[in-house]
Amino acid sequence: MTQRDRIAVFAYAFPHRKSQDFLCELALAGFRNVLVLAAPWKKLPHGSSESFFPTGLSSAKPHYTATICQVLGYDFVETEHSDLDRIRLEVEARGISLAVIAGARILKSPIINLFPEGVLNIHPGMIPETSGLDAFFYTIKRKCPMGATAHFIDGRVDAGDLLFFEETLVGAEDSPEMVQRNNYQSQIRALRRFIALRDKGELTPTEANRPRKNDPMTAEEKREIMRTFALWRSGRLIEQAFRALISACETGQVDIVAAQLKAFPAMIERRTAQGWTPLIVAAFNQHHGVAKALLERGADPNASGRNGTTPLMYAKTALQNGTSGDRSLILTLLEAGADLHRTDCFGKDVFHYLEKSGAIELRDWMRSLEKDAK
Repeated sequence: MTQRDRIAVFAYAFPHRKSQDFLCELALAGFRNVLVLAAPWKKLPHGSSESFFPTGLSSAKPHYTATICQVLGYDFVETEHSDLDRIRLEVEARGISLAVIAGARILKSPIINLFPEGVLNIHPGMIPETSGLDAFFYTIKRKCPMGATAHFIDGRVDAGDLLFFEETLVGAEDSPEMVQRNNYQSQIRALRRFIALRDKGELTPTEANRPRKNDPMTAEEKREIMRTFALWRSGRLIEQAFRALISACETGQVDIVAAQLKAFPAMIERRTAQGWTPLIVAAFNQHHGVAKALLERGADPNASGRNGTTPLMYAKTALQNGTSGDRSLILTLLEAGADLHRTDCFGKDVFHYLEKSGAIELRDWMRSLEKDAK
C-alpha cells in the first residue's frame, strides 16, 4: 500500500485498544490519506463484565481515537456505523475503495457496498468454526487452532471472502489469559500480512462456507468450556509438534526430528492429512539422515501411504529419475527390514516400477541386494 492509497477505517471514538493499534500500524505502513469513521460509546444490552478465567496482565489505557487521528494527521469523523448517508458522503468525497475494521458493530450491506475493493475484518478465530462474539470459547469447544482470520465481509456476520488464517502458537504453560493476549497479537500480524500481500497483488479470496453464525454462549456454557482448557492446550501442543516434525522431515533437520520425538515419541507413526508417516516424508524428500534417525527410533520401514506406496518405493524415485546417485537411503531402509516385494494398492512392487521406467541397472542392483541377504 502506498501513501497515495485512500482508505477508511471503522473504529470506536472512545479509548479502544484495537482502534489505537490498527491506526498506528497503518501509519507505520505508510498510509497518510485515512478517513476514520469512529462510532460513539453506547451501552450494549448483552454486555457482561464477568471473567471466566483468572486474569492478572495489565496494559496502559489507550488514547481517545480523536487524539490519535490528530497526531497522525488522519481525518476523524464521529458517526454511527449505521449512518449510511453520512458515511456515503464522506467516502465518495474522498474516492475511497477499501475499508479496514479496527472496531465496529455489525455493518449492514449498504455500508459494505460503498467500498468496491471490500471491507477487511480480522476475526479472532477460525471462520466459520468460531464465528460470532464468543470466538475464544468456540475455539476451545471445537478443538480448533487459536488464531485470527482475515476476510472481506459481506452482509452476514463473520462471513464473506476468506483471505488467510494467522495461527497463534500455544505454549505448554500458557494460561487462558496468555493465549487470549497472544491471539490479539496475531490480529496485528494478520493486518501486516494483509498489507504485504495486497502490495504484491497476492491476495487470494475464497468464499467462506458459513451457513449460520454461532449463537452467543451462556455464562454456564463458558464456565464448562474453560474446564476443558488444559485438554485443548495439550491437543494444540501435539498438533504443533507434529507439524514441526513433518517440516523437519521435509527439510532434513535431524536435530529437530530428535527433539520432537523425545517430547512426543508416539508421533513416530502418526500420519499427515495425506496419510504419510514421518518416514515416508523423509524418504520422499531423500533425507537419509532423517530416515536413519526415524528408523533408529522404531519407525516401521514398511508402513505405507494411502495407495500402499512404501518408503522404499519413494526412496528409489530419485535414483530412478537420475536426480540422485546416492544409494545410502535404499541400503538403510533394507537394513531396517524394508520388504522389496511389498505391493501397493495396484498390486505392484518396487521392481515393477523400476522396470516400467527403464531403470534396469538399478533393478538389477536391488535384486543383487536381495540375493546377498539370502
